[in-house]
Amino acid sequence: MGSDAFSALYRDQVLAHGREPRQAGRLDGRARRASASNALCGDRVAVSLRLGDDGAIAELRHDSEGCLLCLASASLMAGRVAGRPPRDVAPLADALRDALARGDESGLGELAALIGAAPYPSRHRCALLPWDALLAALDAPETDA
Repeated sequence: MGSDAFSALYRDQVLAHGREPRQAGRLDGRARRASASNALCGDRVAVSLRLGDDGAIAELRHDSEGCLLCLASASLMAGRVAGRPPRDVAPLADALRDALARGDESGLGELAALIGAAPYPSRHRCALLPWDALLAALDAPETDA
């Protein structure tokens, strides 16, 4: 598949996830919660999650408002970290951050759909904001809704 075909595929994935984000909403009851915002563009992401008995991320929801790229990133993130242990999240976030800086999608899997933002440094924050909220939620204590 050529470069244009990959670009179209990724653009379609970002559009699909941005228009109909997966795992959108809030968890009721006790959960770890955190939010992050970007004052420059108005993006806002709130993450609520629960860990399972095995310590892995058992449930995760994001309540996101903002640009299509931010919504798509939150949706893709939620799918990528489901069932993973918290220790896997920071390396994934770092891999995305590095890939955006380099413009290199290798090793990102479905997150490679976000690499279209690589040539636009001002858009990197849009793609990374959900990850910042997730990392903060993993460090937060459980609270009631």
